[in-house]
Amino acid sequence: MRFFLLAFSVTMIFSQITQAGVMLQGFYWEAESTPEKPWWDKLSAQSNELAKAGFTALWIPPVLKSASGGLSRGYDPYDDYDLGSKDQRGTIPTHWGTRDQLQRTVAMSRANGMQVVLDLNVSHRAGDAGDKKYSYKDAYGVDGKGRFPKGPDDFSRDFPYGRVFNFNSNYVMDGLRASCDWLVKALGTQGFRIDSAKEIPFDFLKNLLSHGELQKQYVVVENWDGTDVLYNYVKNGLNSRAGAFDFPLWSTLRDMASGAGLFDMKRLVKAGLLGRAPDLAVTFAENDDTDRGFPTIKNKELSYVYILTSEGYPSVYWKDYFVYGMKNHIDRLMWINGALANGATEYRWADDDLLVYERTGSPGVVVGMNDNMQSSRTETVQTHFGPNVELQDYSGGQPNVKTDGEGKARITVPPNGYVAYSVPNVQYAPQIIPYSVTQEFAGANDLDILPAQNGKWNKTGYIYAQEGTLLEWEINYERNNWKQSSQYLMRISGPDNKVVVEKAYDGATQVAKGSIKAPATGWYLLESAAKDVAEPVRFWWKQTYQAPQL
Repeated sequence: MRFFLLAFSVTMIFSQITQAGVMLQGFYWEAESTPEKPWWDKLSAQSNELAKAGFTALWIPPVLKSASGGLSRGYDPYDDYDLGSKDQRGTIPTHWGTRDQLQRTVAMSRANGMQVVLDLNVSHRAGDAGDKKYSYKDAYGVDGKGRFPKGPDDFSRDFPYGRVFNFNSNYVMDGLRASCDWLVKALGTQGFRIDSAKEIPFDFLKNLLSHGELQKQYVVVENWDGTDVLYNYVKNGLNSRAGAFDFPLWSTLRDMASGAGLFDMKRLVKAGLLGRAPDLAVTFAENDDTDRGFPTIKNKELSYVYILTSEGYPSVYWKDYFVYGMKNHIDRLMWINGALANGATEYRWADDDLLVYERTGSPGVVVGMNDNMQSSRTETVQTHFGPNVELQDYSGGQPNVKTDGEGKARITVPPNGYVAYSVPNVQYAPQIIPYSVTQEFAGANDLDILPAQNGKWNKTGYIYAQEGTLLEWEINYERNNWKQSSQYLMRISGPDNKVVVEKAYDGATQVAKGSIKAPATGWYLLESAAKDVAEPVRFWWKQTYQAPQL
């Protein structure tokens, strides 16, 4: 189903992005990224593989230039308008790569049908000289002329990762609203993960997320807290505007994995935020923070069984999938998630060792989890499938069973294992629907892209497009002190460096629009210039295109 976010309420945004979906945390703390082999290029190259596996969303790392420059993973953000496009903090790229490479990652993820969720920090900034003063380079590389400078009055206190914003400041609110709006338009994302949300007052965050393009974004917050506090934060404090990572459930799953068979499986019944508000719960078995600080060392398989067959919006950790050897296990569970695990949850059995629950939608699935390390368990449980129906175990480990005259099934769950019973021979494959992306290139003195200059072509940006697809542009530009002969000029050059389109627009043009078909797959250079103008021309170039899937 295509996501027409403009047409729906916030509640509908949540249901669309999370429905029958699985998110991948597309990075980890020590992920290797160099200028020669940037992480953005790795994500682009693997986007088709991820979509085919069943991932419907990609959570990408922080994108802003940070205090530690190319060494930083992005959690010490410095400049709100530097995506790896200004020569600051000793580098042009961020740790993960350049703005051009980042925009290609988003575009290729969209071409492979995935949503893109951006890791965003709006709680603090870092990198001043000890004076709480921040100034940035502009598009010409001039120090102190960049947009959204900050001073001592814009911060309230310090915490381990930088200066916490003064959330009572209108200047801070206006600046973050504008910069986050610019960020969404520049990349074409579908969601945010809000880092360190506990530092941000409810009202400030609600206000921020109600502005411009932000109000169309799915949002999930990071808040390490108990179920009651977390529920109050998202349900009452944010009026369900955001979901939350389910840390209480993660803690319970970690206890199960480390319990060596002594964990009480009844603790999973309605555990965590998932048990209180499944529509707001983003469930996970591990992430980059927990893996570094409180890792689940072994027996994580049942944790993934639970999050990928339960309600909520499951998130898979990169290292679990690609590094820790769990790919085949998770792939099978993602198939079960997409093919079978639909509808509300009914708990059918719970004791110290065995938990059985059922997703009662169509076709639905009965899931049994046994944490006893030595012994299998056999029990008769109620199902929604009706009387005398044959059921197949999609975990691949147990023989078919048949419900009795009351719709009950006798199932056997192996030691430290699971079963997933549903109607036989379900056929399913993840459907990849390619989407185009719209990315805006804003040219202005105080940003990272030069305005249109008189008689001089300057780079506006790059896009990575699929042969035969439409390249559509919509450009707004200022006309300050224009003469009748003044013009804004645009051109696009193809992968062979030959100009494929060049246009001149005068002061009478309301909005510069047009389209061409991409003659080849590859990088396209967008350039702007001006003719017979008294001063550089600010512009907003919206480029819609479709990237290749591979």
